[in-house]
Amino acid sequence: MRELEPIDDADKIRERLEHVVRLYNAGKPLFPRTLLEDLNRQIEEGKEEVRIEDLDDVPSTYSLGVPALCSDFATTYCIGYTSIQLLTHVRPSFPTMILSDQAPVSILYTHYPSVPASTLEEVRGAFGKIRGHWEESETCQELTSHLSTMKASTRIQKIVAFGLGTLAKVQNGRLSTRSYVQHAAIRSMVTALADVDGEEIQCYAQDPWYDEMDVAFLGSIGITVVSDPKGFLEIDESTLVFSVCPNVPVKQIVADVRWPGAMIWNTVSEGEETKQWKKRLRSGEEFWLGPLITDPDSPRVCDMVRHYTRVPLRDPKDYFGDLSIYVK
Repeated sequence: MRELEPIDDADKIRERLEHVVRLYNAGKPLFPRTLLEDLNRQIEEGKEEVRIEDLDDVPSTYSLGVPALCSDFATTYCIGYTSIQLLTHVRPSFPTMILSDQAPVSILYTHYPSVPASTLEEVRGAFGKIRGHWEESETCQELTSHLSTMKASTRIQKIVAFGLGTLAKVQNGRLSTRSYVQHAAIRSMVTALADVDGEEIQCYAQDPWYDEMDVAFLGSIGITVVSDPKGFLEIDESTLVFSVCPNVPVKQIVADVRWPGAMIWNTVSEGEETKQWKKRLRSGEEFWLGPLITDPDSPRVCDMVRHYTRVPLRDPKDYFGDLSIYVK
């Protein structure tokens, strides 16, 4: 049986949680645009180390090279985004972890698996075939119908997509149909949103899995690949944000960085932010099931979408899952 934490640790944990919640409720951004702009500037300048402020505006220094301590499992860095859920939920197995210097934005070290890649011709052929099936689907017809008739306060001039997945990599001998459909959907959105004056809609996509093949192919169909955090910095009031089950808290980042003109992403649930850690039993062993840690909703996200008109997207083929269209 695990020993209880000493009372002084329990007090520290409570004080830490109360402090984070107090700052959040007072409107302190977790992902301020100025912070991401400064981080992007440091990366573009080719710095070996970057400085990032935490929730208390205290800067920490991170190496953009993989430290020796992480070299056994990591080959590169990525930007880490910590949702309000992870900043305020105590891990039952390691409660004192909440006392570590958790920052909403940090640098993490990771390894992107090396998987077989298709040729540009194979990607182009697969995209053409899957795009044809997509354009004949009820989901595509419904999506384009909503977008072509929606009443937005600002004309959409830009589409920024997050976490749509790689096209070139083959896993278990198969390409990801969902990734192909999601990218094909961007082109359908462009057609549906086309202005009578013919003004071009700029398209950007951000995903850490993109490789040179993805960059080349997506560029050939009018989608510019951007590195993190540039996608978030592209968002303005004339942007449509498109995101499907990303592995970072896109909704919470967008709510802090800039409210866009429209969003197409996983339907926001008012009760999502109340999820807690739960104990489960598997094969006779106890384990803890944590709250949603990829793209959870939050009070701030819920407040944002109340300023938008929501239309659920019917998706009989389950290309995307539970998505909604939000228009300001």
